[in-house]
Order: sequence, then C-alpha cells, then structure tokens
Amino acid sequence: MTTHDFYISNKEISEQSRDCLRGSWAVASSAAAVVFFMCVVPLALSVLLSVFVAWWFAIPFGLLTFIIWAVMSYGFSNLCLKLAKQELPSKKEVFAGFSKKFFNVIRIALKRLFLSIFWLVVLVVPFFIKNIGYSMSYLLLADRSDITSENAIKESCHLMQQNHTRYFKFILKNILWLLLVLISAGLAWIWVGPILRTKKALFYENLKTEF
Repeated sequence: MTTHDFYISNKEISEQSRDCLRGSWAVASSAAAVVFFMCVVPLALSVLLSVFVAWWFAIPFGLLTFIIWAVMSYGFSNLCLKLAKQELPSKKEVFAGFSKKFFNVIRIALKRLFLSIFWLVVLVVPFFIKNIGYSMSYLLLADRSDITSENAIKESCHLMQQNHTRYFKFILKNILWLLLVLISAGLAWIWVGPILRTKKALFYENLKTEF
C-alpha cells in the first residue's frame, strides 16, 4: 500500500505523543537522565584524560562512549516505542540493549557510522538522505524479534523510501527542541528526549500502516 491516506500530520503526532507520555513522564524522564549521564561520564573522562594525561586515552574512552551511546539509544528507542503503542514500560527497558540483541545493536551502529562517513565523503546531500533512510533501524530492531542488524537497516531504507521529505519536515518541526538540547549542553535531553523519541516512534508506527 503506497497511498498517503494513512499519513498523520506532525500536529497529530505531537498531540498523540502528549497522550502517550501522560502518566509516564517519571519513567520516561528518568530513563532519559540515565542515557544522558551514562554517555556523558565516559565522554568527559575521555576529554579530561586526553588533555591532562595522554592524548591516546581518547581512543578507548571514545570507543566506550560510542558503545554505550549505541546500546542506550536503542534501549531508549525501545522504551519510547512501547509508549507509542500505549504500553506501560519500566525504567529497565532503557537497558534492553544489554541483552541478546547487544551485537545486533553494535553492528547497526557501526554500519550506520561507516555508511554515513562514506556518504559524507562522497557528497553532503546523499549523506543526509542516507541517514534519513537508516533512521528507523533501531525501532525495527526493537519492534521485531526476528530481524537482524543488516535487515533492520535494509527495512529502514525500505520504510523511508519516498518518505525522505516527510521525515525532513518532521525534523524541522522539532528543530527548536534539538536547539534547546544543544544550548543546554545536553541537559535538556532529560525532558526533551522522551518527547522527541516518542514522536519518532509514532512516526514509525504510522509508516508501518503503508505496508
């Protein structure tokens, strides 16, 4: 099914996200705080040790930051997908990446990283287009128990086919939230993260109605 009859507007997504988060703010915001601090601590250590001890400390701590970010990002996507489905997740959902899906999560993160670097080297425009194509891979991995990392990326590109402009508009609609996170040095993520990720999960759920 390729018709746009099932599309919901960004306004409707915002309204639905508020409904999904109502009564679950404590769980969502505390999970966002866990993601933020677990990613910030190794990153801060990487910077401090590389500046005051030796530059090569940035390599292992940078790798550790990347792994933690990938796993926690997947876990947070998993939690927000449950919210989008109007389920009641626990804070433990944010650690879902530390399970049998751990290696699939890391493989997706590495593939996305290398593919993004490749397309960035080739041209800037394909870089953004390809990244939009990969954007639903974690949600697919969280949603389907039978999917592999490679198929998650392929299915994400398939889902986003001819929906790049729609997703770009979705990003622009939420650009102020992203700017707030940047201005606050990431601290606003504790409040903004649940909103943005739940909206993205709703966007994903709506995409599935086409197929």
